[in-house]
Amino acid sequence: MKLTIVVPSFNQGKYLPRTLDSIFQQSLPPFQVVVADGASTDETVEVLKEYGRRYPQLEWLSEPDRGPADAVNKGLARVKGDWIGIFSSDDLYHPGAFDTVARTAAANPDSEFLYGDITVIDGQDRYLGRSRLPEFSWESFFGLAACIPQGSVFFSARLAREVGGWNPRYYGCDLDYWLRMVFRTRAVKVPALLSGWRVYPEQRTRPDRYAKIWNDYWRMIEESPDIRAAPAKVQRLARASGHVLALSYHPTGRLWALRGHALAALAGHPTWWRYQDRGRWLRLFPGYDTARTLYRKVFPRPAQTQPGIQA
Repeated sequence: MKLTIVVPSFNQGKYLPRTLDSIFQQSLPPFQVVVADGASTDETVEVLKEYGRRYPQLEWLSEPDRGPADAVNKGLARVKGDWIGIFSSDDLYHPGAFDTVARTAAANPDSEFLYGDITVIDGQDRYLGRSRLPEFSWESFFGLAACIPQGSVFFSARLAREVGGWNPRYYGCDLDYWLRMVFRTRAVKVPALLSGWRVYPEQRTRPDRYAKIWNDYWRMIEESPDIRAAPAKVQRLARASGHVLALSYHPTGRLWALRGHALAALAGHPTWWRYQDRGRWLRLFPGYDTARTLYRKVFPRPAQTQPGIQA
């Protein structure tokens, strides 16, 4: 496997060294790393110059762009490998991730889209939790509202050329990209934690953007030619996924609104709740928050330890 990692970047200089270390210190080295920086004004360029001297696989550019989709598309245009990962400049790969992906790809030659699990970390690399993504099916994909974490996804360069680049019309450009891809190949779950997704107040996915995220997702579903041409069951699941997404990104978060969306999701996708964190839907039941608070007082949660991320 000749793996190219595309890293869109803007003013993430404080996190970028850890991100690049997690890429270049893999047991299976990357074939190519392309950092497309949007003319950062922090220490990013100095970091890129330093790592460029140390790692000949690194290619980078720093110039004004029109946002994440533009940066990713600039990176995709430079890809020389046969497999690709798109990775945020503040996230971390787990040790051995590339090896695991290469083995999974070799064992599944008919698949050009692989995804695995992630840990969730904060701005200081502290472990907050992890995902447990299901095997791929239309029920699971739309039960997750297409929210397969970007850092856990790898796909073939051939497939990328077929579907084109990121569409800047949607805030969730990655979700639209996965949607186009899974209609064109067999998606396969990698049985491993592959990356750490960093969560902090300044990140792009934050509450003041929820309305944009949610509305754009609905447009993405309505405008998708693949969904329009799909069997009726897939269309129904896709429409239900807009209501599923509301449980995470509703602009008001009001309980009565979330309950309404949960019921609407059930009408089109009766098993959606199997693919969501149970706390996300249990809180819709009256008294859940009070019962949970009392339970935590009686049975305090032990300190969590973080698996896999390099020190």
